[in-house]
Amino acid sequence: MKPLITNVLSNKRVAIINWTLLCLMPILGMAIDLITPSLPAIATELSISDGLSKDLISIYLLGFAFGNFFTGFLTDAWGRKILLRSILLGAVVSSLLPVVFPNIDVLLAARLLQGLMLGAYSILMRAIFADILSTDKLVHQGTLIATMWGLSPILGPVIGGYLQLYLGWKANFYILALVVFLFFIVIMIIIPETHSKPHKLNFATIKSSLRQVLRTPIFVGLGMIIGTTYSLIIVFQTVAPFLIQNKLGHSPVFFGYCALWLGVVFLIATFLCRAIIKRIDVDRLLVVIIPVVTLIALLCLIGTCFSQSLLSIEISSSLMFFACGLIFPLALGKGMILSKQTSAVAISVMYLLNILISSLSSFTVSFFNTNSAIMLAGIYFVLMLVCLVVYWKIVHRRTVYVNS
Repeated sequence: MKPLITNVLSNKRVAIINWTLLCLMPILGMAIDLITPSLPAIATELSISDGLSKDLISIYLLGFAFGNFFTGFLTDAWGRKILLRSILLGAVVSSLLPVVFPNIDVLLAARLLQGLMLGAYSILMRAIFADILSTDKLVHQGTLIATMWGLSPILGPVIGGYLQLYLGWKANFYILALVVFLFFIVIMIIIPETHSKPHKLNFATIKSSLRQVLRTPIFVGLGMIIGTTYSLIIVFQTVAPFLIQNKLGHSPVFFGYCALWLGVVFLIATFLCRAIIKRIDVDRLLVVIIPVVTLIALLCLIGTCFSQSLLSIEISSSLMFFACGLIFPLALGKGMILSKQTSAVAISVMYLLNILISSLSSFTVSFFNTNSAIMLAGIYFVLMLVCLVVYWKIVHRRTVYVNS
C-alpha cells in the first residue's frame, strides 16, 4: 500500500527526502555524546559541582522526552513543514545560547530547549517517513534508523574529545549549531509538506487514547524495560568522563576512544539481534537474555570489587552496552507489534517512558560520588535487576496470559 503523497513525488525525490532526514539522525544522539568528554571541563570553568554538570545530560533527555511526545499530536494537526523548520531554527538558537551567555543557568535552559527541539525532530522525521514510504519500505526503515542512531556513540565522543582538547567545550555547541543550520537550509529547499490530511486537535480523543494505553500494563512494562536498558548507556556517559579523566587521569580524547569502542559493541549487538530474531521468537529471547544479563551484571560488580582498573570498567561497560543492543530492540519491536492491535499512542508512551527513565537515571547518579568503578558496576546491576523484575512481574506474566 502506497501513501497518498507518493502520487505526486517521484521515486528519486522520495529517496532524496528519505536520506536527507536520515543523515541528521546521528545528531540527536551526538547532542549527548559530543559533550560528554567536556563535562569535567565545564564543571571546572563554570565553577560548579561535578553533579550539576552531569545534569546537562539528564535535562537534555527530559526535553527530548516531552518534545518527542507532544509533537506527535501537533504535527497531525498543523502539518510537517512549518514545525520541521521551526524546531530546527530552535535547535540552532539553543545551541548558540551557551556560548553567548556562558553560565550554568543559561546552559541548563539551553539544554532543555535543545532536547525539546531535537526530540520533536525525531517524531517529525518518523511522521514524514510514514507519509512518503510504502508499508514494505517502512519495515526496513527501522533498521536504517537504528544504524544511523548507532553512529552517534561511535563518532560523538571521539569528535567531542578532540574538540575539547584543542578548542574547549564551547566548540561542541558551535559544531551542533552549524550542522543543524546547514541541514535547515537543505530541508528548506528539499522537504515539502507531506501531510495530506491535517485535522484539528481533539483533546478528548488524545485523553481517551492515553488512558487506554496507561491502563494496559504490558505497554508500561515494555517502556520501563526500554528505559532501564537504555539507561545503561546514559549512566556510562554521565559517570565515565569523570571516572576516566579525573580519577584515572586520562585525556578527553582517550575517553572518546573508550566510548567509541562501546558504541561499536552496541552496534554489533543490534546487528546480531536482527539476525537472531529471524529464527527465534522475541518472547523466548527476552525470557533468557534478561536473567542472564542480570547475572552477568552481578558478576561484574563482584569482579570490580577486586579490581577497579580501566580494564574492569571497559569489560563491564562493554557487556552492558552489548546487553542494551540486544534487549532494547527486542522490547521495542514487541511493543510495535502489539501497538498494531491498539493505538499508535502506545509507541509514544513507550518512548516517553524510555527517555524519562533515562533522564531520571542520569539525574539520580549526579547526586552520588561516582568516581568509583564499583559504584558504576553497582548502578549497572541495579538497573538490570529492575529490568528483570519489571519483565517477570509485568511483561512476561501478561504475555503468558495472552498466549494461553
